[in-house]
Amino acid sequence: MHTITCKWSSFEECESRLIESIESAGMRIFAVIDHSKNAEDVGLNLSKTKLYIFGNPSAGTLLMQRRREIGYDLPLRVLLWEEDGKVNISYKLPSEIAREYGLTNLDILNKMDTTLQKTIENITH
Repeated sequence: MHTITCKWSSFEECESRLIESIESAGMRIFAVIDHSKNAEDVGLNLSKTKLYIFGNPSAGTLLMQRRREIGYDLPLRVLLWEEDGKVNISYKLPSEIAREYGLTNLDILNKMDTTLQKTIENITH
């Protein structure tokens, strides 16, 4: 798992830039889970924390055709969270996920890693 601090101090700005970066990379957001809202709904407190589930079905399908079980960890996910006045983003590279399923040395993984790294760099550098 990688965790990097967003270059903007506002959660909302980081969130907006993350969405823009995901979509401009040709991926689509399938779901957003607002952990802090869910905590609030049960009377608990959690600083701003959202999980973004996103990807490109044409890339993910190529991996699932080789090893269907990888679908458990796809689509990709990033966690955007705020702590001590900083906004952080946590994620795993597609190649790291694939390795857990015995998938290595695939051209598609290099492309997926590069796309995700550029997406993350857009909000962290």
